[in-house]
Amino acid sequence: MTPAEYQALTSPRLSHPARSLYQFYLRHSARGDHTQALDYPSLGKALAVQGEGEYRYRVTPVELTALVDELLEAGLLGPLAKPNPQHYHGAVFLLPLKRLQGLAPLPSRQFAMHPEWRPDDQFDGLARLCGLLDSHFDETELGEFIAYWLGRPEVFENQHQWMLKFVRKLKNQRSVRRTPAPQDSNGYQQAPAKVDTGPSKRAREMMEEARRLGPHVQGDRNEKDT
Repeated sequence: MTPAEYQALTSPRLSHPARSLYQFYLRHSARGDHTQALDYPSLGKALAVQGEGEYRYRVTPVELTALVDELLEAGLLGPLAKPNPQHYHGAVFLLPLKRLQGLAPLPSRQFAMHPEWRPDDQFDGLARLCGLLDSHFDETELGEFIAYWLGRPEVFENQHQWMLKFVRKLKNQRSVRRTPAPQDSNGYQQAPAKVDTGPSKRAREMMEEARRLGPHVQGDRNEKDT
């Protein structure tokens, strides 16, 4: 276990079942820095506590989803593609803190957001672990993040957790800015719809022909009138 994992697992806000789920199942059965696809029936059996002829503790699918949410919030799991909006059955996650082997222990002190807060030199590596390849940000993005959490002085996090929240904000902002081209039923991008900028080519040809014949037609009409 890395110092970063230990710090996150000992957070008083993390429930004991969530710690057990991470340490004894997800991390133990992981392949490198990725979990295996989550299997809810297997997870339920791993966490169940049996008594004499009955279960003293059982986890429902809804409770399993809540435990995974705890681990995501603590930074112990990194989100990848979520197969279902209602649960995590079948999902695969990164284990971002497992790879921080050579780093010093994370500071245990938690603090409320303050106007002078800045990410430290581990921000770029953390961003890449969470799938944010471009970790550059401007003062406006940082200022909006700080201002949002200044309005919530009851929230205390350590430096790593604040940086994780900032990474999520940047990822969400940049995903919203991307507007993918429309796709057809086979998933291929369609060409942008043509904008109607005026008469069609045929209509323009007919209008040009009418203008060319206009004087002759008017002359013929004058001769008939006389």
